Amino acid sequence: KELNYSNPYRLVWQSKVGPSAWLGAPTDDAIKGLIKNGNKNIMMVPIAFTSDHIETLYEMDIEYMEEMKKEFPDANILRCESLNDHPTFLECLAQLLAKHLQSNGKTIPQMGLRCPMCTNATCGPMRAFFSSRSLPQNVQVSKKCGENMQSFG
Repeated sequence: KELNYSNPYRLVWQSKVGPSAWLGAPTDDAIKGLIKNGNKNIMMVPIAFTSDHIETLYEMDIEYMEEMKKEFPDANILRCESLNDHPTFLECLAQLLAKHLQSNGKTIPQMGLRCPMCTNATCGPMRAFFSSRSLPQNVQVSKKCGENMQSFG
């Protein structure tokens, strides 16, 4: 913001599962479109994935970074490092959890929502069960998370 500059970005979706229509644009189509429009340097930032797993290690690193390199040899397709077990990330997760537990809150409202066109017979009762649960209040929260986030990177 201070430099009044932003790299162009695009929110895309990967890992289609199930028989229903998936959100778009698919990651591979978006990458191909960006390259065809002259964007040769692409950094993938998997915002929904906080740790390395099959979707980051295989889909992004192999299918997108390696295999697309064959189709577009001039492109520089990268993926940023996942948060994994970085100490600051883990401390912040612990602090968020502790703060929520101390609030005597229940699960987040989204826990009660079902996926569109969900037909799983156990999904609704499971969500209702967890949405009705009260949480323990005997957790202490420290102030470390906010301080440590400045050093994350």
